[in-house]
Amino acid sequence: MRWVLALVVLLAGGCGAAVPDRTTPPALTIGGRAVVDAQGLQMEAEAELSYTLSFGYVARAGQEAVSCWFARAGEAAEVDTRLWCGPVQVPGTAAATDWVPVPLKEVERGEAGVRLEVQPPQVPAPGNRSTPLGKLVRTDGREAEADQDVGEAGPDFLAVLPDDGRPVAGASGVLRDDQLSTRVTGYATPESWQTEQGELRAEHGVRLRVLRLSVERLTETDTAFGQGPWQGWEPQVPELSLQLPGRRHRLAVDRLPEEGSVFVVYTVPDAGGPEALVLDTVGAQSLEQRLEVPAGTPVGDGPAVLRRAAGPASPTPVSLPVKLGAEAGSLEVQRVRLGRQRPVSYEDRYLLATASGPDRALLELRLQGRGLPQSAGASVTKDLVAVTLPDGSRAPLVGARLGGDTFPVAVVVEVPADVRSVTVSVAPGAGATTGTVRLPVLGEMAIEAPIPVTVPLEF
Repeated sequence: MRWVLALVVLLAGGCGAAVPDRTTPPALTIGGRAVVDAQGLQMEAEAELSYTLSFGYVARAGQEAVSCWFARAGEAAEVDTRLWCGPVQVPGTAAATDWVPVPLKEVERGEAGVRLEVQPPQVPAPGNRSTPLGKLVRTDGREAEADQDVGEAGPDFLAVLPDDGRPVAGASGVLRDDQLSTRVTGYATPESWQTEQGELRAEHGVRLRVLRLSVERLTETDTAFGQGPWQGWEPQVPELSLQLPGRRHRLAVDRLPEEGSVFVVYTVPDAGGPEALVLDTVGAQSLEQRLEVPAGTPVGDGPAVLRRAAGPASPTPVSLPVKLGAEAGSLEVQRVRLGRQRPVSYEDRYLLATASGPDRALLELRLQGRGLPQSAGASVTKDLVAVTLPDGSRAPLVGARLGGDTFPVAVVVEVPADVRSVTVSVAPGAGATTGTVRLPVLGEMAIEAPIPVTVPLEF
């Protein structure tokens, strides 16, 4: 004989704890009315969730089979107006059990109770968790907590975890654009992986993989992207994804540190297959780049400059002596950035300038005047900063970020992607090292900069 475990909640004043009853299903109410055919709602929601699992929007996780539960909304029989289906894991979140909410639409209310219809699951976006607040309950009387051990990982499991320093085999490879830099530094194929929520193992049919990534979100760490307003759309956040056999999973950028290292723990089919890290630069000048994992080999032809570093981590400033009027000071190149796109001033706004071809690059020189007269003259002096290439030609000026000083905050020129050094000078005229310049407020002033300086680009 099949016994059904039920839970009777006593509502009379002064009643104590719930008492299990083996003949009566647990009382479940919404708005004080009994839920009609609660078991049927659970079954319908589970059928809906099967599509969510098959398309890889969530992955199986935890110790139990995936099923749908009501969530208690109070101490009595009242439950949430959503079912919660799990335990699962939303790809890109932590190694923890998540739950997919399934809304219930009220279609009828009467003496018999409230009749509901199951709506499509509200699948969280990659990298976003969802979990019920109340205790979970099934129509057969079982109860469970939302927080559970991570347990077994199924197909499409992908967690982004802090790097706790544990050793993994070395790997290499660089994938970057001008807003996000990613380096592959480790790769492992463990039987299990210890997490804060317990030991993670792969279920039958899949295997665990671990990728160590070193990340810098340049949109946050590079002050050039803190400008505004922008001409048209502001720079759009790039998309980083892991391409696995039969599936691509996006790694939510806001789950990544501004600068630091993470572990990406994921599952692949037993049969294996090619794995790749993919970086999509989003916008009018969109670009997709791929990197084989763990080999670190670029897939396809991309801009050559993006296979180089963007600049030295700890730059050594280079100073160019400049005399302006009676003041002898210097123009200091504080930092360089080499890439495909750089922000430049456009009238009273900013835009992203882009290199003209895959064998070309944009070189940004961050400038700081020292000991020079103060004037908001950057719109004039930007044309005086000459960047000369090793072949003796002058690199064309693409743009500048002006600021309110005598010289621009930065100038951006176009150079060959493989350039290893440039010479910077202040040239009042063609080939001249002395001349005059008319500055706002200060008027016409003599300018002299007889000694150009070399800026190394070996990085």
